[in-house]
Amino acid sequence: MRYLRRPVLLFALIAIATAVGLSGSSLSPIAMGDARDGADIAIADSTAQVTAVVPDPTAPRTGSTVPPTPEPTSAPTQPPTDEPELIPTPEPEETPRPQPPVNTTGASIIFERGNGREVALTFDAGEGTGYTEEILEFLAENNLKASFGITGEWAREYPELVKRMVDEGHLVINHSESHQSWTGWSSDGVPLTEDQRLDELLDAEEAIEAATGGTYTVKPYWRPPYGDYDAEGQRLLAEYGYDYTLYWTCDTVAWMGTTPDEIVEKCGPDAEDGGPGAIILMHVTQEADYLSLEGLVAAYQAEGYEFVTVEEMIAD
Repeated sequence: MRYLRRPVLLFALIAIATAVGLSGSSLSPIAMGDARDGADIAIADSTAQVTAVVPDPTAPRTGSTVPPTPEPTSAPTQPPTDEPELIPTPEPEETPRPQPPVNTTGASIIFERGNGREVALTFDAGEGTGYTEEILEFLAENNLKASFGITGEWAREYPELVKRMVDEGHLVINHSESHQSWTGWSSDGVPLTEDQRLDELLDAEEAIEAATGGTYTVKPYWRPPYGDYDAEGQRLLAEYGYDYTLYWTCDTVAWMGTTPDEIVEKCGPDAEDGGPGAIILMHVTQEADYLSLEGLVAAYQAEGYEFVTVEEMIAD
């Protein structure tokens, strides 16, 4: 009997331990059964307080007391829209130079006055910069365009100023290579030969065009040194593409000592040598010419005149 008590006691202890273990479990027998039957299992964060709602396993799925988890929805994807095509802004086109009438005369035409309420300021440059920069500043500040007769020697010495003239919209005129009189009237009385004239014409053309990087042509405009010309020279000019010889209506003769006030009176809108279509001759080296600009411009503008280049005057 002693030996029979030990198995009985052992079975009793096992039964007690099993009862205690089941009573401390956090899962109900039904929940465990659901898990075994393949029911869905929600997994929560281990720190959360979750109250489980256990459905009746015999009830149909549609009658479940747990609302079905909605299918995730997302906003409908809009069809990709094409980015607007960017059209590059075109570079501003340069304003083409006005074209003069075709010359069919066989000789360079001498042009010394325009018409209408237009006036042209012209400056010759043959030696030294003088007041060139101040003149250009004045023209720029007042939005004015002028015409410059340039020798080849001057262009080689001051190419940056020639380029600035062109860049700022002024007219540049071939004024010979070295400012020699073609006829000799204003020098020693000995005219240049045809070859010498061609050298004076073409060397200056090359120098001026080189100063502008080859982007500018002085043709078809020529300004004769000292204003000297003859029939042979005019035919030669036309043969080489210089259809217009640019003269003037009023020479300020500042080199003779005229004052700025006298220049305004001599070449102004009410003067015989001024007025409609006037072409005023000045020089970049003369202080009086530079100082007369303010008075000349004010006088002409008060009368409703427009300042133009000689090229614009011819084209009009």
